[in-house]
Amino acid sequence: MAVMSTRPGHVAPPRAVCTLLAGLALCASAQAQTAEERCLLDALRDAPPQTTVETLRAGCVDQRTPAPARVAPLPESLSAPVEAGQPTAGPTVGIVRDTPQGLSVAPVARSVPAGDSPVRRRIEEEGVLWGERFALLPHRPNYLLPVSHVFEQPGTATAAPVQRNEIKFQISFKFPLTPPLYDGRLAVFFAYTGQSWWQAYNNQRSSPFREYSHEPEIFASWAPGMRVLGWDWRVASAGFVHQSNGRSGEFSRSWNRLFAEMLLDRPGPWWIGIRPWWRIPESRKPSPDSPEGDDNPQITRYAGHGELRVGYVGGLDNWTLTLRRGLARDGKGAAQLDFSRPTGFSPNLRWYVQYFDGYGESLLDFQTRIRRIGVGVMLNDWF
Repeated sequence: MAVMSTRPGHVAPPRAVCTLLAGLALCASAQAQTAEERCLLDALRDAPPQTTVETLRAGCVDQRTPAPARVAPLPESLSAPVEAGQPTAGPTVGIVRDTPQGLSVAPVARSVPAGDSPVRRRIEEEGVLWGERFALLPHRPNYLLPVSHVFEQPGTATAAPVQRNEIKFQISFKFPLTPPLYDGRLAVFFAYTGQSWWQAYNNQRSSPFREYSHEPEIFASWAPGMRVLGWDWRVASAGFVHQSNGRSGEFSRSWNRLFAEMLLDRPGPWWIGIRPWWRIPESRKPSPDSPEGDDNPQITRYAGHGELRVGYVGGLDNWTLTLRRGLARDGKGAAQLDFSRPTGFSPNLRWYVQYFDGYGESLLDFQTRIRRIGVGVMLNDWF
């Protein structure tokens, strides 16, 4: 017999439930006198529509001696890491609700303290949806910088005037292409990141989008379950990424890369991301206007051969430092410092400040050193 709901957010018991639970306040407007009755009232109020009376009673049989909590193994991505070369210990456990098919799709109660580690918390939260294909998850930060100022004139090759004040925003998401594999340790994802530089205040040019960067990725992520130099190696990823600005002719920019990534953290607020890449070679252009061939042969010199991120996730303030560097003797690089904190309007909205100094901020101007500061809001941080 199912518990049915008659209005959103409330549970109204059918006649059979009232008969079985006679004397309770929900059915007789009387005050509950025992712990078991109070437990049944609370369970009725929160129960999903298909919950049976037997299930509710089973959870409230004896309030004086609670039964041990039902536990289920967490995905090994949340298991305690071990030192490299040592056998992996058994998985940790987390309390779960009565939901079908285990943790891949079940809501997971927080099984670790809030200050345990940033990457672990993120994996735990995303684990709720990992078992659902094509469920959208945040990938990189999603933000909007309505106030964004460039200290130098952007090097965009155009005769039309380009303003130093513009709007910059980023949209980034991913979704799993496979359910969690190998006890939740492996999954394959598709991700997309779009960055836009919008001359919204440039009325002389009818407020055009100066540049837009498309960056789709496909990659596999797995949980090594190891400890590296005192850090917990939470996630290892490898995949393919394409980046282009979707333009043609002399303004066309694109390149393809293979990348690997390590995400490490430790109990506390710190995390580290290491992402080296290798550019897939392209042939030289037969002519500047040819659609075939390498649009930007020196891009690795300026955009670098990888990224290093160091992040701090505090009680309120988050900081992230991103460094890129070309490995050649004359290689260039860039540094970006991010700061965010809650707005107070919504737990999903944070104030955001971004400072960038270096090369490769956009594909169109990858050979121009840019110093930029922007202020706005973000929907999600890295962790």
